[in-house]
Amino acid sequence: MRRQPNHFQAAKPDVYLSRWRIFETDDGLQRLVGFDSVDKGRVSPALVTFNPKTMLVQSRDGLTYCLLGEPGSFWEVIDTWEIWFHAMTRGAGGGVKDVTEQMRGKGIGEGDAQRPLISYTRRRS
Repeated sequence: MRRQPNHFQAAKPDVYLSRWRIFETDDGLQRLVGFDSVDKGRVSPALVTFNPKTMLVQSRDGLTYCLLGEPGSFWEVIDTWEIWFHAMTRGAGGGVKDVTEQMRGKGIGEGDAQRPLISYTRRRS
């Protein structure tokens, strides 16, 4: 008898992230920001799936991220995010929300302090 593949098995992570947060841009895309196994700041491509029980996340490019421990503080990841965001928007900016706690299934006010909106001003040409 041929064995059926188990689609519920956890994928082997490609990237392990610590001190992580999830940011959502004004286009509705969510991205991970955190530090990899060599303590280098990273921003993922847009997220496709997030399992808060297994702490596994898959990004649009097919990579699987394993989130280690609790989220980092907002300020631990903001420099990494700002450098990436500025480069991606070519300085034009846009709206960004920290949706870490919402994605983890916590209500507003639970866990660490909420930073619901990070506002970036678009420059006028």
